[in-house]
Amino acid sequence: MARETLSAQTIREAASTPSREAFIAPDILPVCCVCGLIRDHTGSFLDRESWVKPRTYQRTHGVNPDDVRLTHTYCPECFTQAMVAVS
Repeated sequence: MARETLSAQTIREAASTPSREAFIAPDILPVCCVCGLIRDHTGSFLDRESWVKPRTYQRTHGVNPDDVRLTHTYCPECFTQAMVAVS
């Protein structure tokens, strides 16, 4: 599926916020390489970042994570555990 088509299909209003922000599916989803949680940026502020299960991400945004390119990273909890194991 072409990126333009995917982006056009996934632009919608987020139902969970009172301000009804526009949601545009990202080109690449950051996924924790240990636990598989997806980083969900629901706003421009870092304190609004959360890590959710793929099913939750799909329900919240109407985007199937399997249809989007993924990049691997660490969620804060897995990163902390990895750093403790290394030291």
